[in-house]
Amino acid sequence: MLILFTIFVLSFTGGSYAADKDLEQSSLNMGLFISSLPEVTRADVDVAFNFWAGEIGKQKGILVTAQVYTDINVMRRDFDVDKINFIIASPLPLLNEFDHEQLVEGYKVVWGSSAEDNLLVVTRKQSKLHDLSALKNKQLSIVQNEPISAMYADILALDTFGLDAKQVFNKINYEPKSTRLVLNLFFKRTDFILVYQQLYDLTCELNPQIKRDTQVINVLPNLPRVLGYFHKRVNPEFRELVLTVVERLETHPRGQQLLALFQADKVVRSNIADLKSTEELQQRYWQLLETKRGQQ
Repeated sequence: MLILFTIFVLSFTGGSYAADKDLEQSSLNMGLFISSLPEVTRADVDVAFNFWAGEIGKQKGILVTAQVYTDINVMRRDFDVDKINFIIASPLPLLNEFDHEQLVEGYKVVWGSSAEDNLLVVTRKQSKLHDLSALKNKQLSIVQNEPISAMYADILALDTFGLDAKQVFNKINYEPKSTRLVLNLFFKRTDFILVYQQLYDLTCELNPQIKRDTQVINVLPNLPRVLGYFHKRVNPEFRELVLTVVERLETHPRGQQLLALFQADKVVRSNIADLKSTEELQQRYWQLLETKRGQQ
């Protein structure tokens, strides 16, 4: 999703970009880890990129390239050798696969009132599953290719029962979209789900009965879903130019249209500190694994 915003906002840079010969030599070479955007199809990314890159190249003469990656190791190698200079991924692969000394400011998308989201544990009200201790031997559903949800499922199981998720829950189902998760819960095809609040609320707005028939029994707060960072070797003035334009995105009619497409309010700056909540969650996971090993 951030890739679309990056391409789009560069069309607003205008003459200020071309006025500086050093900046004129800069280019934005983006790498997107496609697994970090389970709610967006590869076709959507490709079509949007081809359209906006073509518009920018035609109107502004700015070199914009993008590479969609399915292998995070290849993406990291390309970042290390400057084949790409801006990376877009969910926090966990950014935390584990990239040298944080090489990452500098970037940006993130704000949904609702916050750039962070809450990961919810949701059940049906009539299921009598009102707390975590009632979830043993029940079916769980999560979004596929969403590593935070997978890790948090293990954290819940380890913290509550001292066992891994696969040992605790009767079955773990993987769905391509959050909407499918919520609907499967509503139609009693699963016992409980892990879903981000922004996506849960959006589905409930479309069908208020879902809100009436389901309940949130646990909340993991303040998690960024997708982040974008520049490589520190990118020209600082060029970085500042892009980020300044990003911050004004919602003031342009075309920018507002693009934000509305993703139910987003605005785009704001991000820095390495935005990985902290994910880092703390992973440390909690490791501690629980150590406790389990110590008890065996």
